Amino acid sequence: MPLTQPQTAFPLWDGHESVADYAKRTNLPPTKTLDLGGGVTLELVLIPAGKFVMGTPEPESPWIGGTIFGIAALVTLILLARLLWRAFRQHRRPQFSLRWLIVVVLILGVAEYGGFRCWRVAQARRDFNWGESPGHQVTLTRLFYMARFLTTQEQYQQVMGTNPSGFKGASLPIDTMSRDDVQEFCKKVSEKTGQAVRLPTEAEWEFACRAGTTTAYYSGDTEADLGRAAWYYANSGGKAHPVGQKEPNAFGLYDMHGNVWEWCADWYGYYEAAAAVNPQGAPHGQYRVLRGGAWYFGPGDCRSASRADDAASYQYFGVGFGFRLVLAGTP
Repeated sequence: MPLTQPQTAFPLWDGHESVADYAKRTNLPPTKTLDLGGGVTLELVLIPAGKFVMGTPEPESPWIGGTIFGIAALVTLILLARLLWRAFRQHRRPQFSLRWLIVVVLILGVAEYGGFRCWRVAQARRDFNWGESPGHQVTLTRLFYMARFLTTQEQYQQVMGTNPSGFKGASLPIDTMSRDDVQEFCKKVSEKTGQAVRLPTEAEWEFACRAGTTTAYYSGDTEADLGRAAWYYANSGGKAHPVGQKEPNAFGLYDMHGNVWEWCADWYGYYEAAAAVNPQGAPHGQYRVLRGGAWYFGPGDCRSASRADDAASYQYFGVGFGFRLVLAGTP
């Protein structure tokens, strides 16, 4: 992911300050609203400038935990063998002193720690996606405004006059979008409102999704945490759902996990380990980035760091390709 030159710098978010307080500090409104006509609006919320670790660091080697377990187990076996051998030579029953028992219990505790650590690493590696690695520090020097909700069918209908979605409903997210379709929508919204809009970069999307968290989802690490924030295969009932029904993140954004995939501006490419400033993604490629997961995908695909890709022209009926907008340019 190549670096871009920093543009107008804003104070970086400290990870704890509320969006309202950050907005006051920068003398900017915490939200903006675009009038799409016919009583239909598009609400956007302020996303601070800030730093975060993008992607997923590679899990440690399982050999570390395995080595700890192996050495501790070997030491325990040696001690037991030595005790039994001494008892055999002296023709008596094995005797365990309190000191000996304490030592063995401590060593077994170390073995248990090594085994648990090895198991955790094995689990992490099983679920690990190499396309998310290496984890790397990203600095966004520019704040931006992002749509609070996924683009709805009502909004799309108002601007484009059509609704190609598979699941119909005014408050449902638009769900059958090729990226080329989204670009045309951005053009029409910009013309209609006088405010240039675009898709978020992949870095902007992940920073906005995480909202200061380092967990698998902005709501936590477990599947129960995901269920509070997302519609995914276990709770969606096999369909998309109206936007804004689940728990938002700290920035006030809804449905960043699940419901429908979200197109990003970037070409899909591999990450670099070096720190990046305002990255724009790969300079070229075959596929564009999708983020967030969808109603028919599992927990692993709905994580903050999870990435997917597809051709910009692909349009699958009802499959769950949607988007949310950001305002173009620096406020």
